[in-house]
This record gives sequence, structure tokens and C-alpha cells, in this order.
Amino acid sequence: MHFDTLALRATHLSDPTTGAVVPPIHLATTFARDEVNELTGPYI
Repeated sequence: MHFDTLALRATHLSDPTTGAVVPPIHLATTFARDEVNELTGPYI
């Protein structure tokens, strides 16, 4: 490897459990609900 590559990789740590080098993306959403916990919009 070239020096530039080694220098760049030295600053990035991987997850010790999974070996991942990029943090995971967690997609989530929240829907509005009324008093009886039913959706308030035209959701399918």
C-alpha cells in the first residue's frame, strides 16, 4: 500500500464485533396516533 492509503486507514477504526468500517444506518419513522392508539392519517 502507498503511504497515503496507510495514513488514511490508520485514522479509521473498525467495529470490534462486526468488523464494520462504516456506522450502520437505522431507518425509523413515527406515525401520529389518536387517543385510542389508531393511526390518524390515510395510511395503508
